[in-house]
Amino acid sequence: MIQPGTPVVFDINVYLDYILAGDGSWPLLPEIPPTTDNAAADAVSLAFAGTFRLYASPHILRNVARVMMAAGQSSRTTVRFAEAIAEMCAFSGGAVLDPDVRDRAIGDHEDNHILSLAADPSVDALIVVSRDRHLLDLGPAWNGRLMMTPRDFVRRVVSR
Repeated sequence: MIQPGTPVVFDINVYLDYILAGDGSWPLLPEIPPTTDNAAADAVSLAFAGTFRLYASPHILRNVARVMMAAGQSSRTTVRFAEAIAEMCAFSGGAVLDPDVRDRAIGDHEDNHILSLAADPSVDALIVVSRDRHLLDLGPAWNGRLMMTPRDFVRRVVSR
């Protein structure tokens, strides 16, 4: 179970799995509680349920946009999706913040951005949601933060 207001950070791959997966539902969101086979889409839909506070960073938004464009998405769709992420953060009580990025001695330099956002004092995320092995291999908890796959996150949120 996740307490209301719990601060959460989604890795870039969560947003990309939602919008780029063949079973993605953009621009519609799955129902709450989620009922799709796309755990990333279900996790994103839960941000609108007020169950947790979602945080992102300009780095996350830029990289989501970069990968979407490389995958052939239109500029319009890419901009709208980045705006939707920012709106999700605001709606959930979270925000888009630009943390100081520190080297966290992890195998993938890009993951330093996710961990730095989670550890930023104004975020202090309890949960990082990702399917990235570098992050998940940190163990179930990294510096007091849970590392969870989208599917595990959705199960935990809806198991109230």
